[in-house]
Amino acid sequence: MGMSRSSHGAFAASSQRRRLVSALTLAGCLAALVVLSAGAGAATSSRTTVVLGETASVPDPSCPELPCQAVGSTTGFQVSTDQASLPFRVPKDGKVKSWTLTLAQPTNKQRSFFNGFFGTPPEARLAILRRAPGTNPPRYNLRSQGSIHVLSPFLGRTVRFGASLKVRKGDIVGLTIPTWAPAFAQGLTAGNVWRASREEGKCTDTTAVRQGEPQEKVGTRATYGCRYSTARLLYTATVVLD
Repeated sequence: MGMSRSSHGAFAASSQRRRLVSALTLAGCLAALVVLSAGAGAATSSRTTVVLGETASVPDPSCPELPCQAVGSTTGFQVSTDQASLPFRVPKDGKVKSWTLTLAQPTNKQRSFFNGFFGTPPEARLAILRRAPGTNPPRYNLRSQGSIHVLSPFLGRTVRFGASLKVRKGDIVGLTIPTWAPAFAQGLTAGNVWRASREEGKCTDTTAVRQGEPQEKVGTRATYGCRYSTARLLYTATVVLD
């Protein structure tokens, strides 16, 4: 009877082991299927990333060499570079995840001039623009905008800022400069053109430029009546497309 119980017990234990092994095998298969399914899902949900405004080479910002120039009191965007037309037009719905500025290192005297002329400190933010159909000179609606970043700690280098701004196909990613920013290159070829949120006839006059206003109220419309050639705003925007 003891042997019988012992044999029965041993057999029972073996049966349990088999069921346990079978269960573990099945669980392993299911886990493998889950991993494979997750991997397939990740593959199908991968998204394309584009860097608007990126070119094979970046021209040097104008400062501290003379004439040292900076952009101020405006919202603007690059119309063309040597390599692309409308380089900041969004090709497909998505989200801006980051952006860069290539900043000059003005001398103390140059910084003092810009601070006095445009205000202090140097600042910038992104602007998501949409052209109003049929407008000439072109007018743009400000759909949304990013946070303001103070640029003083980053002068003399290229800096990257994070962002989370939804964009639609056809939007323009612009650059708003409430005060001033030395993210500007000049003396380039005629293929480098940018526009600013200034009225026609107020593009070069010193007082008009100084008193200009960037487009910073979401939902408003502004005229981009000033077109400048042989110059470039030194920024990019990284967009993850849907």
